Amino acid sequence: MSTAKRKAAGGKPEPKAKAKAKSKPKRPARRPGRSYHHGDLRRALLAATEELLEEEGAEGFTLREVARRAGVSHGAPAHHFQDVRGLLSEFTAESFQQLSATMRRRRARASSAPFDQLTASGVGYVEYALTNRARFQLMFRSARLDWSRPSLAEAAQDAFGQLVECIDRVAREAGAPPELDADKVALAWSIVHGFATLMIDNESFAEMVAGGARTRALEALERLIGSNRAAFERRE
Repeated sequence: MSTAKRKAAGGKPEPKAKAKAKSKPKRPARRPGRSYHHGDLRRALLAATEELLEEEGAEGFTLREVARRAGVSHGAPAHHFQDVRGLLSEFTAESFQQLSATMRRRRARASSAPFDQLTASGVGYVEYALTNRARFQLMFRSARLDWSRPSLAEAAQDAFGQLVECIDRVAREAGAPPELDADKVALAWSIVHGFATLMIDNESFAEMVAGGARTRALEALERLIGSNRAAFERRE
């Protein structure tokens, strides 16, 4: 029956069929900080660099993939960093700044005694390495970094300078001559860097030393530094 005839017969008009809404394909949700719109391009590229390094390591790192993750054209990174070495170098300069800050925070919480300051700086070094593994593993890969960049050279020197300063204070308090300082700095650096590298790269070592727990690892490191106190205070 037509609508008009239904009205005449006192019936209600038939409802019109509702048009089906066309379903739009859903876009995958973007992770915070992954795409660049109109903010800080440099910061966006550095954030994408960290993400890619954590997932793929330095071997799988490409400038094109960083740009894709930041949501910009593959040529955009060149405006800030020239090339892949430039980007990785600036990223590593930032890493050394973070390392220095972690060491200083540890030292600020320790007593002012020279050996306690040395121990705290070493613990801060390893704490940073275990918390920022991808960054730490890149920091000493010279082939991928441009050490002629002032930002990188200065940041690295600031971090290294803390070990030098602490050794100087320990040695002078012990009455040791400055001629022995270079060996003592090498010993301190070898202990903390070797410990951090083994914790990151060798599961057997990490399990043996700390059962995989970072707190226990740092406690073990403190004991290791303490057991070498005589070498750091050596006078001849």
